[in-house]
Amino acid sequence: MARPRAAQVSPGDVELRGDGGLRGDVGPMARPKVADQMISLLRAEIVSGALPRGARLPPERELAQRFGVSGPTVREAIRGLSALGLVEVRHGSGAYVAPNIDGIVAVSLGALVQLEEVGVEELIRLCAVLNGYAARLAVERATDEEIAAIRVAAQATITGTSVDDIANAITTFLTSFGEAAHDRLLAALIRFMVNLVTELEIGSHERESAEFWRRWSASAGSLRLAMVERLEERDPERLAAAVAEYHDVVVERIKTVPALRDARLSDPTLARFLARVVADSSRG
Repeated sequence: MARPRAAQVSPGDVELRGDGGLRGDVGPMARPKVADQMISLLRAEIVSGALPRGARLPPERELAQRFGVSGPTVREAIRGLSALGLVEVRHGSGAYVAPNIDGIVAVSLGALVQLEEVGVEELIRLCAVLNGYAARLAVERATDEEIAAIRVAAQATITGTSVDDIANAITTFLTSFGEAAHDRLLAALIRFMVNLVTELEIGSHERESAEFWRRWSASAGSLRLAMVERLEERDPERLAAAVAEYHDVVVERIKTVPALRDARLSDPTLARFLARVVADSSRG
């Protein structure tokens, strides 16, 4: 007598309980791509909010019983969710839903820029587009307090005294436009792009002195202040022009650095910088 096959399971076949769990056990799953089915089901819980950000996933034994699978299959599914940026594994504690959108964006875009062999200039050009859009939204949405904070960050890019101070000031200044736009997805995209470009710039001159970085940052200081002034005036057209001019200067400056001018994010020499940004983003 032929042995009956286990039913295929899809996210639509499973009803989520109000407390975030699945209503009843899923039961034995078909062997082909079992882990993929688990990933799909758990992903549905995560994106629907049934498993909220920062929530701890059930223990491995409970997940194995619920899905009717083995421990290794559960671990494979968790690794898959981790690779997607949806889950983070804390050794000795368990698996948790990623606490912020930045990690998800960073994992996805990090893989994309590597696979598509994106160049540094392309990254900066995209930053210009994103920051230009954010600036236009900020003209309408930014509070006076937010604009004042952006000015402080712009000033800090000129007066910083250490590499860390300068790098933090530049990233804070550029990402502040995304924050002031009050668009969470846009802000997350800008944070990833800006952090990656800054990491690449700093990494390409790791042996340079703090004085080098003070001069490097201050050389574009007037352009950053011009962006702030246009935002303070709530002038979208002149602000857009100021944002574009700033990024054009950054592109030209990158072209003077051979390590960045011809580099692609698929290059092994840049992999560690990208990995650092992804890891920092996932930690929030």
